[in-house]
Amino acid sequence: MRLFSTLESFLTREARVDPGDKLLIAFSGGPDSAALLWGMTQVAPRLELELVAAHLDHGLDPDSARRAKAAAQMCESMGVPLWVERREVATQRVPGESLEAASRRIRYDFLEELRSRIGAAFTMTAHHADDQIETLMLRLAFGSGLAGLTGIAARRDRILRPLLCHTRKELLDVTRNAGVKPVLDPTNFDLEVPRNRLRHLLIPEWVAADPHLCDRLHRLSSAAGQLKGRLDRFLTHHLGLQAEQAEVSVDRQKLAELPIAILPFALSLMHRTAGLPYPPPRKARNDLIRQLRAARTIGCDCGGGWRWESENGSVTLRKSQPQQAPFAYTLKVPGECVIPEADLRIRIGRGKPARWMFANSPRRTGLSLPIVAGDEITIRNRRPGDRLRPLGCAYTRRLKDVLMDRRVPRRERDRLPLLFVDTRLAWVPGVTVDEDFKVREGEPVWVVQIEPL
Repeated sequence: MRLFSTLESFLTREARVDPGDKLLIAFSGGPDSAALLWGMTQVAPRLELELVAAHLDHGLDPDSARRAKAAAQMCESMGVPLWVERREVATQRVPGESLEAASRRIRYDFLEELRSRIGAAFTMTAHHADDQIETLMLRLAFGSGLAGLTGIAARRDRILRPLLCHTRKELLDVTRNAGVKPVLDPTNFDLEVPRNRLRHLLIPEWVAADPHLCDRLHRLSSAAGQLKGRLDRFLTHHLGLQAEQAEVSVDRQKLAELPIAILPFALSLMHRTAGLPYPPPRKARNDLIRQLRAARTIGCDCGGGWRWESENGSVTLRKSQPQQAPFAYTLKVPGECVIPEADLRIRIGRGKPARWMFANSPRRTGLSLPIVAGDEITIRNRRPGDRLRPLGCAYTRRLKDVLMDRRVPRRERDRLPLLFVDTRLAWVPGVTVDEDFKVREGEPVWVVQIEPL
């Protein structure tokens, strides 16, 4: 059967699964997912794979609980364990989100949470060739760009879609021949939903008038995918794109020098690399272009709680951080205190001069302080007007300027636990100590340590 060869080839060549891997099958109980699950029960033993199915009850119609029960019965008949969960989509929508979009978001959240919880290597869905056509039509209607015209990806992160070469009719035939009786979801026939109108009304008419329409759309998707791949590789190399710890950075000058027609593709690539589902909106993109042209410090929101910021010759896409609340704590020495706002504990006690005290560590330092046991020091974050005399400097400087010179990321500056003696700033962790408080031979040394909670 062609379905078996499709699944086996995809899993071994595209996903490169290993014997013993666990796979999570998204299972609605409808014809498409029933064909996928049944096909996998025939292929999995040969590849030594473990199968688990997952069903999400969206609670969108009175019959949803019955379908969940029917899905459980089908899985039991196929010998596949099933996880069932109900999430009320209608009550979990965000403002401006359609029911269809909310269902999709909540479904994928559920699948990823479960995949991670049970230790599955991948999640498999039953998207097929007809879904691909519907998706392309919808994206064309909404003015999609190049990335959108590539259609549904056969693999995205830990999601596998091996059935994109099979039509809905083929999969329905599979279930009939296998004696599997799927259940139908009435929400798939609601013509208020744009995808359903395309599926049941528009596409059949268009295909009847032009039998080659679907083939041309598939060729369009393939061509768009090839072009996007080449463009992504060029931009990744040319811009020096780097991704780490949920941040994506590119060279600022090279980004600014891109032709205006190419810039949106670069920004879209940054968003996709960060794992964001959509490219930045036009307004945000225009704000960034103005800041790039003005050669000014970049800082603008780009949607979904993310921002573009300039830093050390780069433009970085990162999650917006909530503003750090001010904190200030008084500590009697020797002793310790907890700073919950920064998730840190500060300890201070007597010590002896050592070489490490001159290494500018972000976690510990040695200071010659004009204090004795029982005196108090202050630990707080920065305030406007803070100054100190950096180590080796002949004059005092604004703390703001010192942090900029030392290239301390803006998002970290307000979290630094600064040590003050009276009103004098003595230590900026990982940056510098004040010249007047550096360790000197023959003077008492206080050792300050920072520990994460």
